[in-house]
Amino acid sequence: MTNVCSNKMTLIGTVSENHVVLLDWEPDVTFIDEKKFEYIASNIPKIPLKRLSKDDFKDSIMKLAGLDVEKLKLEIYGKIFYVEQKRYNVRVPAVYDFLCEMFFHLETYEDFYELTESFYHKRILSDYGVNKEQFRAQVRLFLPYAKVEVLYHQLCKEEEKLPATLHHRRRSKDQRLADIEKAALDVEEYFMFPELYREECYLILENIYRSAEPKLIGFDIVKANGLPGNLGKYFKIRLTAKHDKQIQTHNLFAKMIDKDDELISAFAILPFKKERYFFETMLACFKESGMEDLTDFCPKCCFARNDMIVFEDISIDGYSSWNYHVSVSYKWLVTTIKLLAKLHGASIVLEEKLSKKFGRIVRLDEEFPELTCEAAFIENVEYKPFRDCYKRSVYEYLLSKFPEVSRVIQMDNLKENVKTACDSMYEVVKQSEKIRNVLNHGDMWGANIMYKEDQDTGAPSAYLIDFQITRYCPPSLDLMFLLYTNTDRATRLEHMEDLIQLYYKELTDILSSYDINIGDIFTFGQLLVSCKDVEPAMICTAIMYGEVMLMPEDFRKEMRSDKERERHFNVVDKVPELEKLWEYEPFKVRIKGLIEDLIQIYHDEV
Repeated sequence: MTNVCSNKMTLIGTVSENHVVLLDWEPDVTFIDEKKFEYIASNIPKIPLKRLSKDDFKDSIMKLAGLDVEKLKLEIYGKIFYVEQKRYNVRVPAVYDFLCEMFFHLETYEDFYELTESFYHKRILSDYGVNKEQFRAQVRLFLPYAKVEVLYHQLCKEEEKLPATLHHRRRSKDQRLADIEKAALDVEEYFMFPELYREECYLILENIYRSAEPKLIGFDIVKANGLPGNLGKYFKIRLTAKHDKQIQTHNLFAKMIDKDDELISAFAILPFKKERYFFETMLACFKESGMEDLTDFCPKCCFARNDMIVFEDISIDGYSSWNYHVSVSYKWLVTTIKLLAKLHGASIVLEEKLSKKFGRIVRLDEEFPELTCEAAFIENVEYKPFRDCYKRSVYEYLLSKFPEVSRVIQMDNLKENVKTACDSMYEVVKQSEKIRNVLNHGDMWGANIMYKEDQDTGAPSAYLIDFQITRYCPPSLDLMFLLYTNTDRATRLEHMEDLIQLYYKELTDILSSYDINIGDIFTFGQLLVSCKDVEPAMICTAIMYGEVMLMPEDFRKEMRSDKERERHFNVVDKVPELEKLWEYEPFKVRIKGLIEDLIQIYHDEV
């Protein structure tokens, strides 16, 4: 073990010495020697492939060689510095050089993350202004090229043609073939699974087992289609590992920014960053503050980077999102409200603990601004066409479906009130001065609650997922959003009051277990007033969700496949599509109920 550690430190030390002086050159891709890629392509018959065809492998190799220099200029990578690679007397990216040296000396992958982090902490790149996230992004960018470099050298049979530093001893033919097979597998895996590298799988296992002992046997990734999310791509990951002489399989779920869709990618960057921050920082704070028992409202996160988050796949255990076209059950609502109380309660307890620790009033929006900044209801010129188109669909079209309303309330007055309610969606998401604010989930529609009932006992359980729109605002916002977005009007009329009472009781019990009197936080009366304050805006939000999410799946796919039709629906006029949807019973019943709720509110005011 001592020799292994010594070799690691020697490697880091040697590379660091070679990187004392970094070259600040304009980005270029001359480090990619196309002749090497062509050599590999010509030797494909000698390469033992596991799953790819030889033609696919060849196409992938040549495609990899065509790296666009513009990619090196992306902000995600920061500044790319270069070094003189003494082996060939050429200029190469510093991170690429480090990876090549590491792969030429590493026998296994378990130490990859430790070595890359150790290299960064030598403060060479950081002294040149490259932050840790940019460094990690550069590692992912150059990793496949370093693996190709290793494969190239393993294919070169004549050892005298290779620099002596690459071969510490002569190897037998069988050993050389094994080296080629290992190097080929590394490159093949990248072509098959560019979303996640083998080296990252070891880090996932380390996070699962809380040790570096498990050995990765293999992994597989498939795209998860048909999911209701709209801000990314989704994957199922299957890791097979050996630990304590036992072979175990781990089923994971990954969400990733869809870089192929520029519009969605641009919109998703902030929400994705917030969710990563929630799992990496916020949950850690909850646990470090002695609230581990309050953190079981969400699945475990196993890995995160700037464009991907990996969770345990709870669908394997029977959890699934409710069919949004069907109003949720009372049991579902009770179960979900208890989870919501845990999330809100954890944020209050943390504030109280930190306030006591620091001797001052601590609020999460000040301590964790990255988590609480608004990511959805943003008032800017770019989104104005979307906002205006939606408002028109409500007060011009949907209200017209209720001509009888004019007998009890003036239609013009109702329209003005509804316009105000739509506009207030952008106000109620802000902090309140009337009631204690809490960390809100922000997106409590049915797809973001994974639910199941035990087949034998019927006992319900659930998890909250998708923490991309977290915000710091009144607890009533999450609560009323949940109740209006996922239920039909009959359920609301029967259970609204007792469900609000249930939430308050759950929160009372949670805070009491941490010696906090809920009366010192907010009273039940204050909660009711806050619920009334946000109610019109939450009804409008539920309508906005319903106009899209209550579309039949085939209808929505057809519309989204026609970009002009989709654009017209989003920013010009929703009415032609809504008129077709009015014949779809789940859409009609739910939207009709929400409009009736709005009418009732303003009728009561009259």
